[in-house]
Amino acid sequence: MAATCAVYGWLEATANMVEGLRQLFAPGATTVVFAPFLFLFIALTLIIFVAGPMFAAAIGAIFGGLLLRWRALSVSRSTIQSFVFASVVCHIILIVLATRYHASFLPGRPREHPKTPPYALACVAGANAALNSLVAALIIPRLTTKERWRSANDLDATQVDSAK
Repeated sequence: MAATCAVYGWLEATANMVEGLRQLFAPGATTVVFAPFLFLFIALTLIIFVAGPMFAAAIGAIFGGLLLRWRALSVSRSTIQSFVFASVVCHIILIVLATRYHASFLPGRPREHPKTPPYALACVAGANAALNSLVAALIIPRLTTKERWRSANDLDATQVDSAK
């Protein structure tokens, strides 16, 4: 959630650039030459908005999964599904309230806020939270499985034993 709040300004900047596309293609506009650069910056800001929190979620999932493995605990599928749902709802509520009350924990917000409604941007942040939670949900069960990790040498030894 902290990573999403840290890069929320990038999402608002992206919304501003998307809204600015209309001006490039308006009748009489002569700056259509700059449209590819604008598309490039829109893609870059979206990548930063998605990749930053995803990297943080993956690192958190790795540490959490290793901690659960060390404690010999496992996580059920229903717990993971509940976690993903709660994460999405909490992200949407937090972003809507933070943008409404101009919270200081949303750094990097542009001076010109987009005309896109805050709840629409909060839903995009919630969708990003769902993607990040699903990435974490894919990592944690792999780290907490009961089976012992096998190396390539272990597999070769079992194949040699079964051949005898």
